[in-house]
Amino acid sequence: MSRFLDRFFILHPAPDPAWSLRRRAVYAVYRLAMVLCAGLCMGLALLVLSIGPYPNDILFGYLQSWLILALNAVPVALLVLLLYGALGRAWTAFLAGGGIALGFSLGNYYKLHFRDDPLYFEDMLILREAKAMASGDRYSLFFDLNIGAALFCLLLGTLLLRLLAPGRVRGWKRRLAPVLAALAVSAALSPVYLHAELYDSVENYDCLNRWSATQNYIAHGFAYPFFHSVGDFIETPPAGYHKSEAMELLSAYTDSDIPPDRQINVIAIMREAYADFSRYGVSGLDLSGYDLYHQLEAESLTGNLVTNIFAGGTVDTERCFLTGNYQLKNFRSNANSYLWYLRDQGYTVEGSHPYYQWFYNRQNINCYLGFERYRYYEGDYETRSAAIYPEDAVLLPEIYSDFQKNKATGKPYFSFSVNVQSHGPYATWDTGSPDCFADETYSLACRNAMNYYLATIWETDRELAKLMDWLRDDEEPVVLVTFGDHLPWMGDGNAFYEEMGIDVDPGTEEGFCRHYTTRYLIWANGAARALLGKDLQGQGPDISPCYLMNLVFQQLGWEGPAFMQAMTGMMNMFPVVSSASGLTMVDGRLTADIPEDRRALFQEFLYLQQYWRNEFLYE
Repeated sequence: MSRFLDRFFILHPAPDPAWSLRRRAVYAVYRLAMVLCAGLCMGLALLVLSIGPYPNDILFGYLQSWLILALNAVPVALLVLLLYGALGRAWTAFLAGGGIALGFSLGNYYKLHFRDDPLYFEDMLILREAKAMASGDRYSLFFDLNIGAALFCLLLGTLLLRLLAPGRVRGWKRRLAPVLAALAVSAALSPVYLHAELYDSVENYDCLNRWSATQNYIAHGFAYPFFHSVGDFIETPPAGYHKSEAMELLSAYTDSDIPPDRQINVIAIMREAYADFSRYGVSGLDLSGYDLYHQLEAESLTGNLVTNIFAGGTVDTERCFLTGNYQLKNFRSNANSYLWYLRDQGYTVEGSHPYYQWFYNRQNINCYLGFERYRYYEGDYETRSAAIYPEDAVLLPEIYSDFQKNKATGKPYFSFSVNVQSHGPYATWDTGSPDCFADETYSLACRNAMNYYLATIWETDRELAKLMDWLRDDEEPVVLVTFGDHLPWMGDGNAFYEEMGIDVDPGTEEGFCRHYTTRYLIWANGAARALLGKDLQGQGPDISPCYLMNLVFQQLGWEGPAFMQAMTGMMNMFPVVSSASGLTMVDGRLTADIPEDRRALFQEFLYLQQYWRNEFLYE
């Protein structure tokens, strides 16, 4: 054995003090090479998990681009190198580093399957929420060939390094070198991963469509777009942005007070995962459950709300509505919102959400946005309902009760609430929900999910109608605003949408619009209509959530703060601005290229948005 190790000294568990300097150098280089090669191979192997439920043909697209291969493999290799220095053993470093990379890749793989949405860097801030959503029976983890292949590569690499690079590197000086090298290379490569033009230049769209944010992501693998998404997390101003220029643009407008005779109460309710399936021409479904909502629409101003999200990410729509931002920031302090304006106008501003206050960090961020009071599941709804997602039969009467209590203050009232009863995923097994919405045209899983979902929608509509009846004859003028946050999850990989023949493929303009579109409704009671001198009825424009408050103010005859006035003008020119895809609606068509005659105006839009997001204007 000793002769063998002497002949193949690179397999020796530790360097022999009697070795020459050359032999020591070869030994060290060999082990580093083995660690790096193993890490690179693991990074390449994990590409099998980058595709989620999409065709395996995408893997061949990766093979056609050395840049995709390199930028996905290098992060794993650098992580293994870092741990090699920290732990001293090649095989333990590979097992730990490869295991961490595998864990992140699995998170992305499952998220793509469950939500058709990849894992972004900013998702690291809501791991607690992700754990809560994945608990219980809501999602079922699975094991397939792609997962098995990735796991096999991890175990094989660990075994090979155990055999071919045994032993441990001793001495902190020897172990420090790989750590410093890994950190130095990572720092040097960070601009490459964040470089927008390079990212956009990578072509792998033979099987995918750039219009889809998800498909655009997986066209680049996983590790590469994941680290590229750090740039979205770390907000960068638009090209050419200067604070002084934005201030000058905003100075063309002046905050306008709400006239004393127009201080109308506003109750806003965002509906979880609302979709009107009667609009899709689907057969095999009894859609009479929507009749009540359609009656409410007939006496309201209604339209399409084109969101940035699909099947998840509730707070994006929520906070775009409250702030007027088309793209959100990380809220860590007081932030501009229309709530602060309403408070300055003497309004009581409060709301409710029958779910946990820590979810999406609402207990802190709602304060930053200007809510004076907000009620959550803890200490309130947990005593009123035994359901995981408290029913709207509990929530909506509480909303009305809060409105009535506010009358004693003599102040006008604004409330914003988020329901949760219709939250997915929807049970694919028999839950006892009314079996009256979907027939045997569909698979049992699809039928159960649709029955479950449509039952919750019908129950919400029933409670919404009750609330409107209570408000209808109220002596106080009230406007009610309801809208969805996104479409519902319907089967892994949107399987149930496909089964029903509903095109939610964002690869076409029609599919894109359907993928992101929910509904909004603006209704006024008799006292509000008399005060306004008009009925709020008819078809409203297709708009992004950042404009919905503008539309409400417009209908009430309020000009609002200076920023809102500027955005109202933009709404007419760019009614839909998608932060998810980079697409903008111009003259009724979605486009990635703003027409030349409107580019300067769109640049002003971006500048004003940047200023409003980052410069708090209220005391």
